[in-house]
Amino acid sequence: MGFETIRKSTAPEMVVEQILEKIEKGELEPGGQLPSQRELAQLFGVGRSSVREATNALVVMGYLEVTQGRGTFIRKDLPGGGPSTDRLQNALAAGNIFDLMEARELLECKSCRLAAERAEESRIQAMEAALQKAVATAEDDYPAFLDADLQFHYALAEATHNAVICEMMKLLIEKVLDHHARLRTRYLSSNFRSFSIDTAARVIESVRAGDGGEAAEWMRRHLNAINEELKTIIPGGRDRAQSAG
Repeated sequence: MGFETIRKSTAPEMVVEQILEKIEKGELEPGGQLPSQRELAQLFGVGRSSVREATNALVVMGYLEVTQGRGTFIRKDLPGGGPSTDRLQNALAAGNIFDLMEARELLECKSCRLAAERAEESRIQAMEAALQKAVATAEDDYPAFLDADLQFHYALAEATHNAVICEMMKLLIEKVLDHHARLRTRYLSSNFRSFSIDTAARVIESVRAGDGGEAAEWMRRHLNAINEELKTIIPGGRDRAQSAG
């Protein structure tokens, strides 16, 4: 005699399910703005961390979009059909990577400013060598491109001549690799590849010119592009990206 295992939903899942239900019923319309995370936490009776996880997952699945300084909105181009349980679980797991990317932006934009002040030519050349490896990778060899990209980011950390930043960057890289291994990401768009290489090259140019502000801005663009690409390379996301294209 077989029974299905009963799995109790977590708070983030329950938040996701309720928001999706309101979108389906038309209570939340495309283009409409969600209440703040603080307000949502109070309305749902859960912690803000649960609301944040749910919001990240809905961003990954293509139902929400976050505009810096304005808030969180229902996407106007909603995906068709409801998400499967597997896709929801993948999205919840992938959502955590956006917290990681937020930490990377804080650390690496500051690293750009320090590198522009302190980097020796040999350190800049190490960044260039990593970038050339990225350029030389085959278009379908995502692991090799990822490895070269992470070498570039670590070379930037070394250019700061700050041992603590280097240790923090090592930790972040380990977490990046763990996320990619668990999510089994294998897809990389040609547009992202070109933009990633171009922005990394601009970071290097700015560091060499001693312009920390400009280097930090190019790094911010570089990391934001990674955020957007991650929404399409997680399991289930690629189908959405291809159907949208």
